[in-house]
Amino acid sequence: MHKLVFTMKLAQSLNLIYGNLQLIYPDGKAIDYTATSGCANWQRPGDEWARGKGPIPAGEYQIPTEPYWLDTRGIEGLFFHITPDPVVSIYGVRAELGVHFDANVPGTAGCLGLTTELGWRRFCDRMASIANLGIKSLPLIVKY
Repeated sequence: MHKLVFTMKLAQSLNLIYGNLQLIYPDGKAIDYTATSGCANWQRPGDEWARGKGPIPAGEYQIPTEPYWLDTRGIEGLFFHITPDPVVSIYGVRAELGVHFDANVPGTAGCLGLTTELGWRRFCDRMASIANLGIKSLPLIVKY
């Protein structure tokens, strides 16, 4: 089964922290993409529930293989909407999370942002190839 795994080390930092989004194929082959989640100085343990600033909460999600277009500043392009939406816990609520190219100011409002245009284009191409196999969504695992 195809799957995605996002890992990033949460820490106190005034600089943006980068992690890894890995696309894993059924044969075990993996392709790595540099990605981030959250804003600089909002990537500490516990910041996952800071709406609009912190990284995506750890857990298991689904991501569609086909994106849609968003004009939202910071995205301004294709957007793979992560579900469930919203994510609810005793700590708070996070909503409207997705995977997109990290446009404009580095960092995201909780989404997974791929940081290079080439990586983003290749990710979109690979997701389109998976969609062409008839696969509608992939599991996404977020680990810190």
